[in-house]
Amino acid sequence: MPEIDSTDYHDFVFREGRLVGEFEQMYRKSAEVPWHQDRDEDRLDCRVAMQILGVCAAQAKTVAEVGCGLGFFADMIARTLPGSSVTGFDISASAVAKAAALFPSLRFEVIDVSSRLVDVARHELVCIRGCFWYLFPHLDVVLENLAAMTDKGGLLFVAQNFPPLDKDFIGKDTIPSPQALSARLSERFEPVVECRLDDRATPGGNDLWLIYLGRKRSA
Repeated sequence: MPEIDSTDYHDFVFREGRLVGEFEQMYRKSAEVPWHQDRDEDRLDCRVAMQILGVCAAQAKTVAEVGCGLGFFADMIARTLPGSSVTGFDISASAVAKAAALFPSLRFEVIDVSSRLVDVARHELVCIRGCFWYLFPHLDVVLENLAAMTDKGGLLFVAQNFPPLDKDFIGKDTIPSPQALSARLSERFEPVVECRLDDRATPGGNDLWLIYLGRKRSA
């Protein structure tokens, strides 16, 4: 991919109705924190996520966050589950380096969950938030990898926002609705908690959320 001459993080994600997905360039060049990750703690979906994890995943000792970006959500998880060891994974080496500097008590590693993974460590809890619109072209591989990263009997937590469902959006052919994503997740995980969160109070769009916690099915 050629170098993109921009400091607007949006230009590295979607452009002219297509997925660009240049996250390494984005984390090197963006003039602001992408997606305002540093402001997420007060978002309703994050508060709901931490409530669910604090109640239903309190015993998890090894936790992975896939698509961790700058590590702010991983830090929320670590504070919610203080007895756990949390590792954040991201495709961008620059994001991982910045996250490690921001949160030195946590571990961060580079990983591409959209490609075939080898020798993946398993975790009692795997979390992924807001990433599927950047992963949908490789959804089968991504779901396989999420299951591979989850220990036997372990938990997968997903929080995924959706654009208005009556509009066209990139990735709709693959994931047209929260129900469709839930069905794909439930091929490998038994739902433990599942809800739709229509957050109309938080400024910004795309705030219909699927909140999903599932236990890995036996092979």
